[in-house]
Amino acid sequence: MVDMAKAKESKRAAATRGYAVRPATRDDLKAIVGLYNWAVNQTFATIDSEPLDAEEAQAWWEMHGRRSVLLVATDDTGLIGWARLLPWKQRGFDVVECLVYVDPVHHGQGIGGALLKALTAEARGLGYLTIVASVAKDNRSGLALFTKQGFEVVGTIRNAAHKFDRWMDITLVQKELES
Repeated sequence: MVDMAKAKESKRAAATRGYAVRPATRDDLKAIVGLYNWAVNQTFATIDSEPLDAEEAQAWWEMHGRRSVLLVATDDTGLIGWARLLPWKQRGFDVVECLVYVDPVHHGQGIGGALLKALTAEARGLGYLTIVASVAKDNRSGLALFTKQGFEVVGTIRNAAHKFDRWMDITLVQKELES
């Protein structure tokens, strides 16, 4: 998993900024889903157009597998962001996909970057060779987050989803992970 010295250093740096990054617990699920559903209803951060209900949220939680990681960022007000690492495809690939969501009140504070950095370290620790993300073309801040951390644009899926009464494209980004 994550190198302990690096994890302590990252935790110390995050704490000085007023938030901490840690593994999610079942108690975080309601806040995670709340933030996700806000993004579904208000943004292009996800191609999903329907919010998760309680049953779907529970199934989503149970989907965590041996090589899946869910982290949260919290401050004294509660959950302010979350990020998930999951296998990109279920068979034969050493590729992992990541998702990062930050409460809009906390945008621009480095929380997304801290979550993505922690996920990248987890992916390396789990032996993945490549980490990918699908970013809606209209999600400029999401694309900036990934490119700032060394992800490169590798393609576009045109008309990938219909949301807010129009078709949207998805930009695929990836980062190779050194062992």
